[in-house]
Amino acid sequence: MDGLESEFTGEINFYRLNVEIPANEQIQQSYGLRGHPSAVILSKDGVVVKRYFGAETAVILRPVLQEITQ
Repeated sequence: MDGLESEFTGEINFYRLNVEIPANEQIQQSYGLRGHPSAVILSKDGVVVKRYFGAETAVILRPVLQEITQ
């Protein structure tokens, strides 16, 4: 997500969660995320658009982020 945060400033909110904090672990479980790193991309209305398990590059993530900002 590094780099994409500045590219999509004002369009997309990025949140980083530490799973060692119990409340964050519950949030990750509610989105079906497991392991670390993992990510979920939500639409503007909070619907899960895509889940990623493992590190992903900006090349993979950018098209999905561009699509939800249109």
